[in-house]
Amino acid sequence: MVGGCSCGSPREVKRTLVNIGDATIGLAKLDRVFEELYNSKKSPNDVDGEEIVDLASFYNYIPPHLVGAYAEALLEEYKEFYRDKECTTA
Repeated sequence: MVGGCSCGSPREVKRTLVNIGDATIGLAKLDRVFEELYNSKKSPNDVDGEEIVDLASFYNYIPPHLVGAYAEALLEEYKEFYRDKECTTA
């Protein structure tokens, strides 16, 4: 379709680079996951890494044998995100 919707083209998806063990992994929509947690008034003390993995796995494949490593890394990333949000809204 000329001049119309480009619904058939791939969408831009923001990827966040996260260190998981010795690898750097690009995860899609992690910013959206963190915003959802933050808007739900969940501090890093109110959430565990596996909950974040569950939310992130909606947009990303997370190998079952690496859930623990992802949980640890994503919780640390959320702590940083939360700290930054609290500094900008204070």
